[in-house]
Amino acid sequence: MANKRVAILMSTYNGEDYLGEQIESIIKQSYHDWHLYIRDDGSKDQTPAIIEKYAKQDERITFFNKDNVKNKGITRSFMDLLSHVDADFYMFSDQDDYWKEDKVLHSLNKMLEQNYQSEPICVHTDLQIVDADLHGSEIMNGDYIWHDFPHLLFCNCVTGCTMLINQQLKNILHFDRINYDQIYLHDWWIALVAAAFGKVVYLEEATILYRQHGNNVVGENEKNTLGHLLYRVTHQVPEREHMRRVVRIAHELDTIYGKKLPGLDYQYVHHYGNLIYDGNPLHNLKLGIKLPPQRMTPKGKFFFTYLMMLYNSDLKNIAKE
Repeated sequence: MANKRVAILMSTYNGEDYLGEQIESIIKQSYHDWHLYIRDDGSKDQTPAIIEKYAKQDERITFFNKDNVKNKGITRSFMDLLSHVDADFYMFSDQDDYWKEDKVLHSLNKMLEQNYQSEPICVHTDLQIVDADLHGSEIMNGDYIWHDFPHLLFCNCVTGCTMLINQQLKNILHFDRINYDQIYLHDWWIALVAAAFGKVVYLEEATILYRQHGNNVVGENEKNTLGHLLYRVTHQVPEREHMRRVVRIAHELDTIYGKKLPGLDYQYVHHYGNLIYDGNPLHNLKLGIKLPPQRMTPKGKFFFTYLMMLYNSDLKNIAKE
């Protein structure tokens, strides 16, 4: 365990309310060989001052872009950190959660059980959902989890603030080739690359208090209840946007990795990615039958295919954006 350097990458934006608490939870980690790199994404509040205060107090904390603060968006911000920092392993931190004291230690132990020196590995954990005051005991994932590439393509269950990745995974992310407008969030992209070329490993332990306060970039996962399904049928705008995100990220994976992807994975990204160029309702129906959208229920698979048929123009318009 000695000398395993863990880089913790945090992106902040107007996070003054909870940032101090989050940094304190990292400082209190039972594993000490970490370095926290914080990149501010153009905050207008006291966030930069809070970062500077902690950087002066602890040499393991660096204000990554102190002299070059500008807004890039959350995905570019995290990927910029990851591409420029060197360590043995890498973790991602939001600005408003609270890490349990063994988060780094237990994630690292899980990583060291794997063939991490030669295989791309992504370890992720469960989360405990809490309110703004850190009260709550609900567990987010439980056994509602999947790690195969096709399922992750259609629905990501790997939450960035629980991830630990190794150098072998970082080496194949191709930062300089990614069109960041197409991949939505860094954790989804990283999880897909890990699933395709290595392994995604789950630690069924809540290592983080996942704060829900109304301003989260990504919040709690919805479960497949009847009420939620009815809501999805009657409120299709977010469902249509998710469909476009799937097609965009599939196209980007096809552009960068192409036939280097394993057989079935390549078939999915190639055929779904090509929906931005061609397709019609009948074509999309045939695709949904030949390569079914990998949702967790038959209803979900049918619903995604239904959206591809009904809103075919949404997909073809992606190429024009």
